[in-house]
Amino acid sequence: MRTISRHNDAALDIDRQTLQALGVLIPLRLSPLKFLPGRHPLGRAGGGLRFLRTRPFQAGEDNPRDIDKFSPPDDRQVIEWEEEVQASITLLADVSASMALPLKAALRNASLLQLTYSLWRAGDRVGTVFFSSTLHQEIRQANLKMQMERLSEALTGMVTPASTDIVSVLRTYLNQARRRHPDLLFLVSDFVSLTENDFELDTQWRPILNQLRHNLIPVIITFEIPAGIRGMMKLWDPERRTRSLTWFSPDRVGEVNREERERVASLTQHFRAAGLDYLVVSGQRQIYPQLAQLARQRRRRKN
Repeated sequence: MRTISRHNDAALDIDRQTLQALGVLIPLRLSPLKFLPGRHPLGRAGGGLRFLRTRPFQAGEDNPRDIDKFSPPDDRQVIEWEEEVQASITLLADVSASMALPLKAALRNASLLQLTYSLWRAGDRVGTVFFSSTLHQEIRQANLKMQMERLSEALTGMVTPASTDIVSVLRTYLNQARRRHPDLLFLVSDFVSLTENDFELDTQWRPILNQLRHNLIPVIITFEIPAGIRGMMKLWDPERRTRSLTWFSPDRVGEVNREERERVASLTQHFRAAGLDYLVVSGQRQIYPQLAQLARQRRRRKN
């Protein structure tokens, strides 16, 4: 049975100008990210299904079982229901030194704010946990307004000098969560600490994915240096905490961008091999469209 959620923008209790200043796109409609039936118990009783609407039956698109048996033979109608159960979603956000670069930090912050807003407005509950080599602050408020405000405040100047240790952090998080694992776990990071050896799926990632029932969604933060960058520039390396002078020529810019594209391509190849959905964010306005596409993909698999 199909599940459709509707949301009235008039009920929005967060100032639109503030959201837009933070870079959040305000979607008209986004269905919740649902799960394969029987694999993801929420661990609590839900409110069941409530009537949403009826509409004409579309042959080849709708399940005949959904036809209203009281509709006339010449006007078959399908009943649509709205699911009241809320999914629990956690955003694990990388705040390590490598994410302090302005290009990455801005995309990470925009991703967290957009994911929080869109997923919560779609009917799910969202919390954020910051990490580097260990877990840090957790933000989990009772409503969307408070969550967005606290998250925006926390992201201001949120930098740690440590490096990224994703496998260790995931293990620590799962040990702390124990049986209360989220229904979906978004991992927002540049994944710069991951080398070829870190993708030993059988020895390191496989046990983690089994615990999460493969409901881990990496969000890869990447960048591209603008082609117009030229000349000598002073760069700050947040991981090594050093400054250096670097000459940017067209060849140098092209080489850096090529190496970054190859790194991201390798990451996505490993994630596909592990059977994971993922997002690649190199621009702020990519975030919401990719999230909507992810929701469609997961609903198609469910149906």
